[in-house]
Amino acid sequence: MNHQYQPHQNPPVLMPILDAPGLFADAMLTDEGNNLLFLSLWGRDTAVQEFRARLSLPVRESGLDSFRLRLGSETKALIQLGDPERLLSDSGRTSPQMLFGSLVHLWLYNRLAVEPDRANRRALLLYQPMELSSANGRSRLVSRLWSQVMATCHLPLLPGWRNTILQSFQSRGWIKTLKGIGLQAYVIDLSDDAIEDVITQLIHSRELRATD
Repeated sequence: MNHQYQPHQNPPVLMPILDAPGLFADAMLTDEGNNLLFLSLWGRDTAVQEFRARLSLPVRESGLDSFRLRLGSETKALIQLGDPERLLSDSGRTSPQMLFGSLVHLWLYNRLAVEPDRANRRALLLYQPMELSSANGRSRLVSRLWSQVMATCHLPLLPGWRNTILQSFQSRGWIKTLKGIGLQAYVIDLSDDAIEDVITQLIHSRELRATD
């Protein structure tokens, strides 16, 4: 039966895409509505090209607006593709001397992972769970998150405000964590007009210093 996948489950290393025979995913991330944010898949060149072509076709012409991913022997996830214009792609190819011959590696990802939407104050920061396994990895991730927040926010933020701002934004749900399979992400949504009032209050309470 189809249902929302549970990130804590242990799926197979390669997960078949049931609506595109010959393609297998090794990482996947969706938002809370099961809309695709990131997909890493492998397959022969013809299978990958057919899949990419179907993304731009209407459903009545064998196009795809969703696909099913096999997570286990009795578990499937239905992934919604939504507007294909919001998805970017990159690909690479393995050496033909490999055991299984030449394979194409395709990445599909939301354009917010590359460039913040400054008009709507939204961004996406992808990261691998292993980055949280060491102090250095966590430190680098926090630095990346802060850089993304500064690039997304319409207000100037001082470097010394980092920890207070991140904690405040996370507590208000303006920074959320999404857990996928083989990948996680911070979703940054700073569209709430209350941001200005919150920062002003933090300055007045001296939790933030205007001279930092």
